Amino acid sequence: MKRVITYGTYDLLHYGHIELLRRAREMGDYLIVALSSDEFNRIKNKKSYYSYEQRKMMLES
Repeated sequence: MKRVITYGTYDLLHYGHIELLRRAREMGDYLIVALSSDEFNRIKNKKSYYSYEQRKMMLES
């Protein structure tokens, strides 16, 4: 089984994110999507429009 992993904030989920996920899924049998936490974004001085939980729900849908 080939696993593929991708990572991002996925804030304001858009067409480019969807295409990235679609292409990543095509590269293997199992796709792992890592989502940056609100705390990590704060450490990196990034502000998300949506909270971690909201972004997670959008990715899961």
